Amino acid sequence: MTAVDTGLAGEYAAIYAYGSAAVHLSGAARDLAEALEAEHRDRRDALLDFYGAHGLESTPAPASYDIDPIEDAESAQALLLDIEMRLTTAWRAGVASEDHSEREICLNMLLESSKAVARWRVAVGESFADPWPGRPE
Repeated sequence: MTAVDTGLAGEYAAIYAYGSAAVHLSGAARDLAEALEAEHRDRRDALLDFYGAHGLESTPAPASYDIDPIEDAESAQALLLDIEMRLTTAWRAGVASEDHSEREICLNMLLESSKAVARWRVAVGESFADPWPGRPE
């Protein structure tokens, strides 16, 4: 499995999580969730284009995912922030790829994912500053 495969799987999971969690949000948090879900769909499409342009086959998204129950807005936001942080970690790992085209798309995805983490951190009242987004602690 390549870093792009791992990232695509993460984008699929993010789309599922946003669909499940957004219904528990309102106001600015709901708007942010809807905007970020759209960005994940755009990233998924860009990744599928990458596969097509390089003659690669992508794995389809699973029908569902096993996620913890979402009971309120707080648990919805925690789930979405966790998803964004995991994706940032996955994309960061891909930057080390020896393949130039894979490294480039992983870097672009890391930048977008890092911005999403910062946006959620601000939304939940955390500091958005992270000098090494996606770096395991």
